[in-house]
Amino acid sequence: MDFLIHPGYPAGMARVKGSRNADYAQERERLLTAVRQRLLARDGAQASFRELAEVAGVSVATLRHYFGSREALMAEMMADMHRRGLPHLLSVATGARGPVRESLQWFLRAFAKGWREGAVGEVHAFGLTAGVGHATLGPVYLQELLEPTLQAAEARLSRHIAEGELRRCDVRHAALELVSPVVLGLLHQVQLSGASSRPLDVERFLEDHLDTFLRAHAATPPG
Repeated sequence: MDFLIHPGYPAGMARVKGSRNADYAQERERLLTAVRQRLLARDGAQASFRELAEVAGVSVATLRHYFGSREALMAEMMADMHRRGLPHLLSVATGARGPVRESLQWFLRAFAKGWREGAVGEVHAFGLTAGVGHATLGPVYLQELLEPTLQAAEARLSRHIAEGELRRCDVRHAALELVSPVVLGLLHQVQLSGASSRPLDVERFLEDHLDTFLRAHAATPPG
């Protein structure tokens, strides 16, 4: 078996080749955890590489060793956010929530609650701020955060179409119809501080939006 001598080990102690990779991955994860809160702050997408290194308690050279560049670090943060959100996305896509109105009502309320009380809003605000107009980070945000959200909604809608509760349609278009107004409303209220300048009754908005969506898509539109 191949062995390497590691400078951090006592003299004469050998380390199995490949164990550096595990140490490397663990330190990379530690650094991601250390900078997460800073990146999810309102101005997090503007944080410099030097500032992120300071937050993590390492030198710029060390942070560059593990991530290569500021853009690569931010892209990895989006991928990490995707991994952390997978259990919720799976529930959104496949969880049994009753008939179509009850199901979509649960989806919209859960999305709004996660946005306002959890990290969903911070995650999407970070991705949008970092990604809009950026040739590299824009597609990363789309792939890691926005599209998984839309595809989870598509999966839920597809089930109700298959069960005959919703009319057959382009399910991708329907998911955009369902999700987009809610994202805009929540951005307006939370990240853009609309709650203080022009407050919106979000719960009532969600109910009105769902009524409109079902009038257009329900196999038997509500009376």
